[in-house]
Amino acid sequence: MLDVVIFCEGTYPYVAGGVSSWIHMLVTGMPDLKFGLVYLAPTRDFQRKLKFKLPDNVVEMVEVYLYDVVQLEGPQAKNPASREEVEEAWAAAHQFFSGVVQGDILDFEEIFRRLIPSGQREAALSVYDLAFSKRSWDIMLELYQSRAPDFPFTDFFWNWRFICFPLLQLLHAPVPAARVYHTVTTGWSGLLGVLAKMRSRRPLLLTEHGIYTNERRIEIVKANWLFVERSVGRKVKDFGVLKSIWINLFNSLGLLCYHNADRIFTLFGGNRKMQIAAGAPEEKIVILPNGVKIDPQAKRMRTRRSGEPFKIGFIGRVVPIKDVKTLIQAARIVADSLPQSEVYIIGPVEEDEGYSQECRSLVATLNLEKHVSFLGPQNVKEWYPNLDVQVLTSVSEGQPLVILEGFCYALPCVATDVGACSELLLGMEGEDAALGPAGAITRVGSPSETAAALLQLANDPERAEAMGQSGLKRVKLYYDLKDLLKTMHGVYTEEINA
Repeated sequence: MLDVVIFCEGTYPYVAGGVSSWIHMLVTGMPDLKFGLVYLAPTRDFQRKLKFKLPDNVVEMVEVYLYDVVQLEGPQAKNPASREEVEEAWAAAHQFFSGVVQGDILDFEEIFRRLIPSGQREAALSVYDLAFSKRSWDIMLELYQSRAPDFPFTDFFWNWRFICFPLLQLLHAPVPAARVYHTVTTGWSGLLGVLAKMRSRRPLLLTEHGIYTNERRIEIVKANWLFVERSVGRKVKDFGVLKSIWINLFNSLGLLCYHNADRIFTLFGGNRKMQIAAGAPEEKIVILPNGVKIDPQAKRMRTRRSGEPFKIGFIGRVVPIKDVKTLIQAARIVADSLPQSEVYIIGPVEEDEGYSQECRSLVATLNLEKHVSFLGPQNVKEWYPNLDVQVLTSVSEGQPLVILEGFCYALPCVATDVGACSELLLGMEGEDAALGPAGAITRVGSPSETAAALLQLANDPERAEAMGQSGLKRVKLYYDLKDLLKTMHGVYTEEINA
């Protein structure tokens, strides 16, 4: 049996980023434990390319496809349920689907006790029954008539399908047997973690980096593919009914994971407050900061001389949540005052190719081709020492590893006031105030503030150097990977032996 199974929704090992790097550091840092991975992907046709070399102690990996309709058909039950059990299961299904649209599925265990297979027999209802039968159609039609009667039915139908297919897939998804289950988000992987706990009666741990429900809410509110109710002589609802249903879904899954997790780990105090506000039991939450491996030989090679380019680095995925467009607009302002400035965008561009192309088009529109370069994935350890400043313009973050990694090279940072960025740059409550700021904090979506902070560092190299040294001291004192690994190994060992 495996010691730990980690649920990875669109992250490790196929997608680069802070969460994936955190998982990789965790697994490689505990060679004495046997790990399994469950990777959640949209369909079996997704592009697979390992971004990390799997360590030897990852001994099993399973892929689960959320929208793979073929997989929904599945085998028929060998030991059919009684008519009474089938009716009880349909009542549970009705209760569950109603709870999804209302944002309340906390009676999950009782509901899914009637829907998932048990040790004695198959589930009373197959996934195919729940997806395609006349009874499931009637439930969907009733919800449409009660929740969205003024919407085009086809819009409701297809959104309902995209909501239900992942839920139904996960009911029967294969999960390796393990002594401990660990999910790094709520959402779909959180649901699968809860199901694994209910089947095995083994502990479930949750570590949240960014707050999943908040990030999904941002995406849904901004989504232009969701039908939004138009005003026809009456008040328009804030998000439209369909957006509300999607938001309710992820709120429901968040509550479900919070209430079923045995322990909840979060990266900083701000996250903890958001989790409590979202319904997480306060007594379960423990603050456990990120950590990075600190190389005593690491140092910044760059000493900028007068007239040399001012080198700005963005390290991360080119996706909307990172708001690279704000950085590009800020680069135009910086270039107008400092023609020798150079912006390097370092990280994957294929995750959202449409957004990446929009960013490239914006660079061209603003005549920034000589100032902004898209480099794709790089060995960032070779880039940190050769930058003058790191910048993040994200609309949502947890506790960005890239900031901590930059601190290891005494690299100052300009970042938006999201997640733990303020805490990392300006200091957290209770730390040595003498460390001083390690950079500047700006408002979300403000190119002018980002540009002003960058220009201040460009025009005051002594201040920039002092900020970089503050970051180096802070990471050594509070964010050493050794501390994270020691704590998590102790947690795993305790739960394995429970």
